[in-house]
Amino acid sequence: MQLQNKTVRDVALRCRWMTKKENSKRRKEEHNLARKSKDKKERVADPSTKPAHFAARPNVPPYAPPMIPMDYDDGIPYKAIGGATGELLERNAQAFNQISANLAAFQIQENVGLLCQTRDNIFKIMNDLNDMPDIMKQMPPLPVKVNDELAGTILPPSTHMMQS
Repeated sequence: MQLQNKTVRDVALRCRWMTKKENSKRRKEEHNLARKSKDKKERVADPSTKPAHFAARPNVPPYAPPMIPMDYDDGIPYKAIGGATGELLERNAQAFNQISANLAAFQIQENVGLLCQTRDNIFKIMNDLNDMPDIMKQMPPLPVKVNDELAGTILPPSTHMMQS
């Protein structure tokens, strides 16, 4: 495809279309795999007649907590983002991994400080984005915001409040 005669808008729309196309293809594949797995389970004899090979263990979560890959959370390395923002995002990824580990170990109270740290880092990043040059302000707004009211119910007040 030739990009020389295309506008930025044309390229952006093409990228969005290709992403949607890939996502729908991936969903179809996942749906087919889930259906095949369900069919296999239906062919197997009734599981209630078989003895259970595991017992519920106390103090162990029934799931494996998801771990965020440290440097490639969204496919973009933090070093590529660079500067203070990349560093703050990397710190947040580390904090979220520690939060997951604390949840797995039932150390819930240990997460309050980590959640405060991540909230403050997000506020710093958002304030930096608000201070960007006018050209960057043409970007669409971020789709989500920090729910201050909800965070305030469990976390102490932030020292880095978001600028409006």
